[in-house]
Amino acid sequence: MKFDVHLDGGWQPCAELSLTDTAQASRTGEVILRYDADYAPEHLFARDLQALSVRFPVVMAVQQLSKWPSFLTDLLPQGAARKRLERIAGSGMTEWALLERGAHNPVGNLRVHPPTEPPPSDHPGFTLQEMLDRGDAFIDHAHAVGATVSGSTDTQGEAPKFWVVKDKAGRWHPDHGAFGASAHRHALLKFPVPEAGARATDMLRCEAAYQRVARRAGLRVTPELPEFTGGKALLVPRFDRRVDARGEVRLGVESMYSICGILNSSNDPLRHHTVLIELARCVDDVEGETIEYIRRDILSLALGNRDNHGRNTAILKETDGTMRLSPVYDLGPTFLDARNIARNIRWDAEPPGEQPQWTEALLNLGTRFEDANLPVPHFSPVARAMKEFAAAVRKLPQTMRECGVDEEIVLARRDPIDALEQSLQEVRAP
Repeated sequence: MKFDVHLDGGWQPCAELSLTDTAQASRTGEVILRYDADYAPEHLFARDLQALSVRFPVVMAVQQLSKWPSFLTDLLPQGAARKRLERIAGSGMTEWALLERGAHNPVGNLRVHPPTEPPPSDHPGFTLQEMLDRGDAFIDHAHAVGATVSGSTDTQGEAPKFWVVKDKAGRWHPDHGAFGASAHRHALLKFPVPEAGARATDMLRCEAAYQRVARRAGLRVTPELPEFTGGKALLVPRFDRRVDARGEVRLGVESMYSICGILNSSNDPLRHHTVLIELARCVDDVEGETIEYIRRDILSLALGNRDNHGRNTAILKETDGTMRLSPVYDLGPTFLDARNIARNIRWDAEPPGEQPQWTEALLNLGTRFEDANLPVPHFSPVARAMKEFAAAVRKLPQTMRECGVDEEIVLARRDPIDALEQSLQEVRAP
């Protein structure tokens, strides 16, 4: 299986992954990873968007691994896209085959090399309403060009989701990855998840409002926020794509599961301290990103966003080599979800069903950093930033109303917000 990386406006071969003679095509099978002999010398030791992963910097040596590298979890097709590929195959597909078939146009700047390059589209495109209606013409064309979401850091559930692109004439197309500089706007078109129950559409509509709340609270969001449009779907701007004078730019994206080495989240639960330790190994501003990460978790607790698994947070790798947390995504009132979603990533000092004990959580975090042989963050500015964030938390009910959150949801979050604001007032630096 060969991999390409998108740099300097185009795709170029960078690495190859192969199964050993005795390995099964599953995540626990032995594999051999090698960077391309022509690619490696020019990008030697890079860990940023030039590399497959922050865990696998560019090296000349051939690496034999006892199991799959965790960055493959970001490329594996998920949800409806995965089910469609399995349905087409007519029988059970191995995950290796799923990667070969469904990872040609994922999020970020890394892909599995396709058998042939997708040709430029000569399709006239669709109106926004035609996309929202999900008519046969749009669905058939999206499937035909492979624009169903096929593995990314920001896609879960079983509802159809499509990469879409707006051309310079204002027409929309399923994005099969070959629009290049002719694209005007890149987005994810996200429909309600049926399994979420009767409130699925309300949740998606409030996801747009929650992004406005996040911006008001000072968190990192995309310049152009998601829009709930036509009463049917959420149009989410992509932060990994842009077009400038040089052409198409694809930024690197790597999920927390990938940077933390998690291949199977069911067997290997992720904790906040693990995320922050691995973030510290790769981001440029450890203190700033630690504060940003903790504030995001505080806001999720306040707003009832329980779906905080390791694919719902990622690092963004810029073209200048810097790395930091990506803009906030998948922030919604998942406490309304009929599937009774449980909070996934927790603090050491977070009793079940209770607020985290923030001072103790910081103390434990320091111990974890010491155990990992990393410099312990300066917790005084972190604790101060958390206490200062209490003011934004206190204003949340008003902010939520001003940002268009349903009054029912505002009232439901009133008590948790009050308790959280009080707990933040009591934070002390260890």
